[in-house]
Amino acid sequence: MIPLLLSIAVAALDANDIKQDPAFLKLSNLVGGTWVGNLGKMTVKFKFSLLEDGKMLEGKGTVFQGSKPVVNMDSKMGWDKDAKQTYYLDCHGHDTVYNGHVTLQGDRLVTDFVGLIGDKGHWISYATFPDKDKYEFEMFQDKDGKMVPNHIGVKFHRVR
Repeated sequence: MIPLLLSIAVAALDANDIKQDPAFLKLSNLVGGTWVGNLGKMTVKFKFSLLEDGKMLEGKGTVFQGSKPVVNMDSKMGWDKDAKQTYYLDCHGHDTVYNGHVTLQGDRLVTDFVGLIGDKGHWISYATFPDKDKYEFEMFQDKDGKMVPNHIGVKFHRVR
């Protein structure tokens, strides 16, 4: 019984580390309102909320072609106690799953991730908050061992 209680206590301490992680704290700025951006001729909408007593960030979003939903996305970010970083897990529709980590480098959130299911590529996203109601990112993809821009970038604005 004592080892079980100790393991629960250690897990709780590890989970609280996320509340001090600079990347997670910056990502928490996404909570509140709806984030709207354009991806070419498509519109992207996301809402973020904190779960698990503030230890997990969840983003639920949809890409629209006109008024028709094209793909739903479900992102989760929480604490990876082994890597001592914020993890990133993202499902795009029913057939694509990404996994990686988010760090804060200067004022940029850097998400380094790979495809687990579907797209098996390696990606890096660089994101900033130009102000409290703007979130912008650009994507790079591994091509033959070199990270190159893939021309996916979205500028979101918050609608309250």
